[in-house]
Amino acid sequence: MTMLNFGRDIQGMNAYAPQLSDTMYSASLLSGTDDDLTVPSSHANWIAVFSYQPGAAFWVSVNDTANNPAGATFAATTSFLLPAQLQVKAGDTISVQNNAATTQDVGVALYAIP
Repeated sequence: MTMLNFGRDIQGMNAYAPQLSDTMYSASLLSGTDDDLTVPSSHANWIAVFSYQPGAAFWVSVNDTANNPAGATFAATTSFLLPAQLQVKAGDTISVQNNAATTQDVGVALYAIP
């Protein structure tokens, strides 16, 4: 388990430059499909950092099924398009839905936090 530890720049200021996580997952999802990832229970709190291939259109939800947009007008949703990172807890389920027209790759790196 890699603890989230921010690097420091040349002036000693906080720089978002974590070590490569040892808790990483990846998937190639077909168009219109979704998959779930359960956050490990080895630590209570985590930061999930997402990586997407260029042109990806992934909708992500936590503890709910990720869904594509409902239509041409704004509607309430539990899904978010291409989040960079999210705070999650042990046992949470991260749901990822591919809304692109082709198979797309997605990665999730988990970092334990206090």
